[in-house]
Amino acid sequence: MDLAVSLKENPPNNKSSFLKEYIDAYNNIGMLEMELDNLHEAENILRRGLKICDEEEISEHDDGRSRLHHNLGNVYMELRRWNDAMKNMKRDILICHKIGHCQGEAKGYINLGEVHYRTQKYEEARSYYEKALGLAKSLEDEDALVRQINQNIETVKEAVKVMDEIKKEEQKLKKLKRDIASARGTLHERKYLLQENGTLERLVEKARMIAAWEKVSILSLCICNNYFN
Repeated sequence: MDLAVSLKENPPNNKSSFLKEYIDAYNNIGMLEMELDNLHEAENILRRGLKICDEEEISEHDDGRSRLHHNLGNVYMELRRWNDAMKNMKRDILICHKIGHCQGEAKGYINLGEVHYRTQKYEEARSYYEKALGLAKSLEDEDALVRQINQNIETVKEAVKVMDEIKKEEQKLKKLKRDIASARGTLHERKYLLQENGTLERLVEKARMIAAWEKVSILSLCICNNYFN
């Protein structure tokens, strides 16, 4: 960052401009703060990068802006500020589409899919992943990205099944609570209590499955979204 500032303020000649490198430095430092889990600091740095773009009248469809919006969207996702996350992700996708950056557009849709997956909007998540898949398949040498998107789609399908099973177990639990209340003090009470314990254990296990998938998804997202310059 110090070097970028120095070159911007004191270019070696009148024809040189290091504004792009200066903005990219904000993006990369913002990513570094994200890696260190300093999310609020990352937010401030990335927002400052976008402010500089406005001050310097950088084109609305500049690739530097797309990277800043991309990473700011990821920061807001980790902060669970879903609307802010989606706003920045959609802006990233729009810019990438305008400048023909197909890979960036695909990764933007992956991010949108991740937001909807985390908020348990599985059909929307699958739709965004499929958009990303279509774009990724049109690119050369992106087999790893295609595999990851396919894995995300499979994870969504499994999550839908597990959530349906959780709903069934919850209904069973409600019925068992009524049965236990009715059987209080009778020989049947112990049987219903044992069934209740079994249902609770299954609910906990399914919740752990969903949580484990989210952790794997987050790790994969970080790998796919290696968006340094």
